[in-house]
Amino acid sequence: MGTLIDALQRLDTGLMRLLNLAPQNPAFDFIMPLFDKSLYWMAPIALAVIGVLIFGGKRGAWAALGAVVVVVMTDQIGASLLKPWISRIRPCNVLAGLHVWWSGGWIYLPDPVLEIYKASYSFPSNHATNAGGQAIWWGAVYPKWRWGAWSFTALIGYSRIYIGVHWPADVVGGWIIGAGVALGVFWAARIWGPKVLSRLQRLSENA
Repeated sequence: MGTLIDALQRLDTGLMRLLNLAPQNPAFDFIMPLFDKSLYWMAPIALAVIGVLIFGGKRGAWAALGAVVVVVMTDQIGASLLKPWISRIRPCNVLAGLHVWWSGGWIYLPDPVLEIYKASYSFPSNHATNAGGQAIWWGAVYPKWRWGAWSFTALIGYSRIYIGVHWPADVVGGWIIGAGVALGVFWAARIWGPKVLSRLQRLSENA
């Protein structure tokens, strides 16, 4: 078991160096740090929620409600439960030579790394968990949006590796966790949603 874990960690480290260092270019250097701030990647989701609430009718109302439930659940599972339990150190705090976005600019980490560049734990990436959950949810409710949602999610996830704050496994793990949460919420909505609507309708008729 220990040998397998060591091999997976070596693979994760190799992928981290490859994905962080090999694709460097001025366009990515400009674009990828934008996703570090929640405003830039949560804004499209917020606009989608507002749009379906206004124009989407009953389906849109369920889509908006489900999106909120999914993001609350993924955020809490990732940040409050898994991060402190697993306690994985971020690559920017241990891996010399990485290209890291720090304090508004790009640096290469020294060897050895002596400074804590980001204090919170690494696994899973909350950006990836939240975005993965949203991609599955919106793709399930509006199948035509599926590829756009996942393309946006892939960009968000890769940005965490490119700026040096998450291992590839953090991102993939976040996507899997987010997808699981969204599928659970979607299943619950299909099973319980009609019953809740029927009960609310009866209550409104008897009021």
